Amino acid sequence: MRGYLHLLAAAAIATLIAGCAATGHNFDPGKLSTLTPGQTTLEEASRALTAPPDKFYKQTDGTFLALWSFKITFVADGLYSRKEALLQFGPDGRLMRLVDSTNILLEPWERQKLLGPAPAPDASQAWTQQPAPAPQVETIVIPVPAAPPESTRQGL
Repeated sequence: MRGYLHLLAAAAIATLIAGCAATGHNFDPGKLSTLTPGQTTLEEASRALTAPPDKFYKQTDGTFLALWSFKITFVADGLYSRKEALLQFGPDGRLMRLVDSTNILLEPWERQKLLGPAPAPDASQAWTQQPAPAPQVETIVIPVPAAPPESTRQGL
């Protein structure tokens, strides 16, 4: 009987382990606040977050986005944990700003620091602001049923 219990326990553990999956590199989101826009390089960010980025996205303006992502799943998406941080780096390889984060708790001052200054408008897409057109006013008439004649009301 004891052998069956050990076999059953081993089967249960094997089933749980087989139902687990992890993607990406597990990184330390608590270290995001140590990064400084304009100073931190990609290498320093990777060292601080204790993992390399999972993906890079080159931008047409010479900058690039680096995505740190980690997802672990237990029992085929029945229970999972996911965290992501998307950082933008300039052509010189220095951090510009935090673009987006998922399931990462940051204090408001940390988030504001990482957002950095607002991006400069693209000069190639210069446009002048046009005044708003005057609103069009239209009168709507709602017909009301006519009141019954006075003679029919007195006959009641």
